[in-house]
Amino acid sequence: MGHWRIICTRVLMPLPHYQLLSNCSDEQLRVICERRRLPIPIRWEEGPEGRKRLLKTMVFHLEDHKRLSDALADLATEALLALKHLVGEGTLPSAELLAVLTDLGLVLPDGAGWAVPERVADALEDFDDGALSFQAPEGAKLRAAEPFRFSLALTSVLLRCVAGIRVLKGGLPAKKELSQLLHRNAMLQEEQDATLLFTLLHRLGLLWNRDGRVETLLPAVTSHPPRWVAERAFASLLEHDLKAWGMPPAEDRHFLVQHLLERRGQTLATQPFLAFLKTLHPLDEDRTRAVFLPFLNRMGIIRCDDGLAHLALTDHGEALAHEYLLRDLKGTAAHWQPLDQDQPLILQPTLELLTPLLQNPHRLLQLAQLADVESLDAMGTFRISHATLVRALESGVPLEELSQRLGAPALALPQPLLQLLDDLSRRVGEVEVHQGVRLVRARTPHLADELKLRPELSPLKLAPLSDTVLEVRGDGNAHALLKQAGFLPKPGRFLAMSLDSDEKLYLWALAALAFVDEKGMNHHLEPVQQMVRSALQRLHDEDPALYQEVQRRIPMLHLGGEDQLAEEVQRILEYAAGHTLMVELTYLPPAAHRTQLRRVSPRAIQEDHLLAFCHLHQEEMAFRLTRIQGVKLLNERGWAPANHSQAG
Repeated sequence: MGHWRIICTRVLMPLPHYQLLSNCSDEQLRVICERRRLPIPIRWEEGPEGRKRLLKTMVFHLEDHKRLSDALADLATEALLALKHLVGEGTLPSAELLAVLTDLGLVLPDGAGWAVPERVADALEDFDDGALSFQAPEGAKLRAAEPFRFSLALTSVLLRCVAGIRVLKGGLPAKKELSQLLHRNAMLQEEQDATLLFTLLHRLGLLWNRDGRVETLLPAVTSHPPRWVAERAFASLLEHDLKAWGMPPAEDRHFLVQHLLERRGQTLATQPFLAFLKTLHPLDEDRTRAVFLPFLNRMGIIRCDDGLAHLALTDHGEALAHEYLLRDLKGTAAHWQPLDQDQPLILQPTLELLTPLLQNPHRLLQLAQLADVESLDAMGTFRISHATLVRALESGVPLEELSQRLGAPALALPQPLLQLLDDLSRRVGEVEVHQGVRLVRARTPHLADELKLRPELSPLKLAPLSDTVLEVRGDGNAHALLKQAGFLPKPGRFLAMSLDSDEKLYLWALAALAFVDEKGMNHHLEPVQQMVRSALQRLHDEDPALYQEVQRRIPMLHLGGEDQLAEEVQRILEYAAGHTLMVELTYLPPAAHRTQLRRVSPRAIQEDHLLAFCHLHQEEMAFRLTRIQGVKLLNERGWAPANHSQAG
């Protein structure tokens, strides 16, 4: 027994902690403080007074109700029963168990024998033998659990939401869309599971709502390691209010998982185990047994037998609980290796794509951008079509990246897919919509003539400005109508990734920036733009590789500054001058403190000035380009009398 000596098997009546601790050696006191994590007073070894201070400190903490309950709850079943029998019957435990109990200060020496401190004996009276005997018998057989079931179930919801699903006002999927989440999905069998996982992902900011539809916010998912989604969703499962699903309170869920983790590797009898936990915490035993434990079983976090009579934590559940409770990422790193690997793809001539579901979820989400998700089981089945590839292009996937995502060189792809990609490469960009100036540019004059004659495009009221450029004079959405007519406009800008991973704040910021741009107040953004440019410059100097990654991932922000703005303004002004069109300038005069709207007819650009007829002053004026904050092309012909110029 190491530093403890058994000097007699006589068990004395319970005595106070202080009296029993006085019989311990200095080494024995040190061991108890170490195992129970008790504070040790400074210079306690300096004379009798120092030792007295140590004993008082130990008594204060050892008799604390919470600390004592936690110490008893942490014991294995055998040790608990041995301690109970020692108090009730005077039966001395085996040498091995006695060493465990004495090291924890639950059994202490008393002259000729061993004694259980009075407060420990009182605490044990709350337990009966049935509550302590929660170790399952050797013959208990538990059903096998599918590895990574919780992670795969979350991934299945993300995959189904890539193309967007309709939701009700309450934020949950509509009935028809809910069946879509469950359709041919072996990871989810019940509606309540689908809505619960959907809600957890939505609360994490991994799903975002747009026009009554919820889509997977891919940049938010891929900006984190693959294990992050499951670990954060598991934390939300234990922390959030889930009354709508009939779950027990969050503190009950946390408490249960904590004690399951402390008994990792053990098979437990469910009823005695819950009864034991109830003596330590006011556990809602009925809801825990009826709702929470079955959900953990369906998600592969625990495994059990028929009737939930016995249960045990799975490897996946142990990794999730270990990371959540102990915040130890390195300790569970080996468990998550399968989620860092890319598995082979099987691409059929029918454009059906098969790949194992247990792999890097980022790659599966990239595939879901290119194809419809058909079934999710041990293998994921995807279906590629012309419509899915066009959808991928519109979401920001470059044309040259389509074949790369399929994991094969172009020559290895099936012939039908090669024909699809070749057709897209010829047709994408055959028409280009300039949203800011309400123009449609066709690739050839023949195509421009076809656009004018197509009845589906009549709401646009297209008027020719040149052989290949048409002006939109109607109120229709050019991009949407061209798509409906079978054309493939050049893809526009797409949602970028935020740098701070706060996607809700980022989406709000985008909306605010759009409002500022619409109201012509862009000059107020200059301080923010300057801060961003300074931060990027520092990043460029310190880590050029990371700088390139940021530039690649956020093309929407155009953080280069005024160069692109000036180029876009100059292009619109040159076009208006060449076609004798009026424009509306958002202009900041030299002596003014706020911008003004000026209607002008551009004539030419000379160095850093725009020569134009100003319809406000009714004369030719020169406008400095650097003071033009914005420009909008108007559906009006320009006009100017012969007047001498004047600086503006």
